[in-house]
Amino acid sequence: MEHKNLSWIVEKFENGSVVLKADGERLRVPRTQIPKGIKEGDIVTAEFYLLKDEKKRKDNLARAILEEILNT
Repeated sequence: MEHKNLSWIVEKFENGSVVLKADGERLRVPRTQIPKGIKEGDIVTAEFYLLKDEKKRKDNLARAILEEILNT
């Protein structure tokens, strides 16, 4: 599978979020997740990763809590 970085233009800041725009689509991201100093018109990029171990950990925790509640 081809690896492609995604790039967005910072469109605006709104209610504690940053609105990013690319290819006619918009993405709203919490302001705390964007580097300080970013301003409208800047271009940002991001990479996404599947956190398999994190998902497995959360699944195990949920299962343990459910078993505790059900006393099994």
